[in-house]
Amino acid sequence: MPVTFEKRPAAVWARRLLLVAVAAVTFSVALGQLFLVAACVPLVVWLVRARPLPALPPVVAPALLFIAIAWLTIAFNTARPDLARITKLLWFVALPAAAWLLRDARAVQHLLWTFALGCGVLAVKTLCSVPWDAWRLLRQAPDYAQNYLHALTLQGSMPDGQMLMLGLVATLGLLLIRRAARQPVRWVAALFLLQIAAFIINLKRGSWLVAVLLLVIFVLMKLTWKHTLLIVLVVLGALCLPPVRARLTALERDFDPAVGGRATMWLRIAPALIQAHPWGLGYRQLTNEKMRAVAPNVEADRDHLHNNALTVLVETGWAGLATYVLWMGWALAEAIRRLRRARAEAEPAAIAALVLLLMFAGLLLNGLVEYNFGTSRLMIVLGVVMGAGIAVDAYGAGRGVLPAGCAETGPLGQPQAAEYVRNEKNKTRAGGRSRRGKG
Repeated sequence: MPVTFEKRPAAVWARRLLLVAVAAVTFSVALGQLFLVAACVPLVVWLVRARPLPALPPVVAPALLFIAIAWLTIAFNTARPDLARITKLLWFVALPAAAWLLRDARAVQHLLWTFALGCGVLAVKTLCSVPWDAWRLLRQAPDYAQNYLHALTLQGSMPDGQMLMLGLVATLGLLLIRRAARQPVRWVAALFLLQIAAFIINLKRGSWLVAVLLLVIFVLMKLTWKHTLLIVLVVLGALCLPPVRARLTALERDFDPAVGGRATMWLRIAPALIQAHPWGLGYRQLTNEKMRAVAPNVEADRDHLHNNALTVLVETGWAGLATYVLWMGWALAEAIRRLRRARAEAEPAAIAALVLLLMFAGLLLNGLVEYNFGTSRLMIVLGVVMGAGIAVDAYGAGRGVLPAGCAETGPLGQPQAAEYVRNEKNKTRAGGRSRRGKG
């Protein structure tokens, strides 16, 4: 009996290290990158030994095209390219790695567990560090931080807010999976509440709004009235907190073109830079100085436009934006297709597929008001979510006439289908020879 891909030592170690990388990157970019690189070592060993080589997921094609365009824009616009900026996109190696290693519903559940636990660590870190750092900032720089609320706002982190947003979705999915399996949910619920507390104190409004939208979708699709009531009570309770109300009422200021926030970036800076550089400034070449040349009142220390599509367009031109839209649209369509097919399986598989879809949609939605496509931590998570979301469809599971379970027992990818067909043909020939011998 041939050894399945999942049981080969190199693949087992690659999958373990990838899951550790996903957990670590939620609270430490250095640890996440270290374990992702470590996961690539046994994965490369397997790829070298595999015969035939596994098929690449189709969605990797627009990803590679975007990377090529980004590198070309750097080469044409930069006299001395920065190696760190050139290699930043290589973290999307997480996409094919996840597609190869996280192929089935059980592996996806392991992914959700590791991500949720990593976000639990991030929640503890946030609850301890943000209030303390805000208090220190207020004491050391009273002119910079107007009051404690302002200091809390300054200490809040955009990547942490989005990680916790995704962690809430993943943890809620695990709660439903355990409930469907009639398993205790007490500790998962405690983890969920811990993440909510950290999510609120991080004070990032874009992540709040997207999280509420994702939870509403979850409510409509999966939750009971008890869970719905609990979420409503949590949201209403958060709205009673003065810091939350203050942050939400300040939204109007962000969209005032005279202030130098998002409206200034979207309505003044982006159009001017697009007109002056239709082929792009170069990937990650947008600086605060170039933005101030158009609008001197823009926010200090910003090197992006608080929007994925606009920043991609300014940096990589219309070709880069078209490829980016194709890439994200393709991945979204694959995630939706996987959800539709998972509904025919057990309920945990359907819940896991829904969680992956919502996590991906959450990153896209948050990218409308933030630039999360250039942050290494979120790039790794985006790659893993995309890869896990299309893993089954990428290798033809559920297509054609292969029996259920064939995708779980054969070699990786399309070769399993070819082997099945060859075995069936051999059986047919053997049966024919047997009948002729008897005749």
